[in-house]
Amino acid sequence: MPKQKRKYVLKMRVKLVLVLLLLGYFLFVMAEQEIAFSKQQADIDSLVQRIEQARYENELLRRQIEYTKTPEYIEKKARSRLGWVKDNEIIFIEKKD
Repeated sequence: MPKQKRKYVLKMRVKLVLVLLLLGYFLFVMAEQEIAFSKQQADIDSLVQRIEQARYENELLRRQIEYTKTPEYIEKKARSRLGWVKDNEIIFIEKKD
């Protein structure tokens, strides 16, 4: 009878080892998935930040386009690039030595 008890204990040990191996495998897979999820979340956060930056730059460009349609901008560019002056306006030109 002691031999039969010994076999039963051995079977319990094998079962315990198998359960521990399965548990270790599942923990490993879960940790691997958590790492992949964290990486994907970081990628998403980075892309969201890039989208927000692009939206901000687009808004600045839209405002700049609107500003270029104003008479003030047109006058400023005509004065600086074309030397345009208004009637009865005196322009002083500085001489360089």
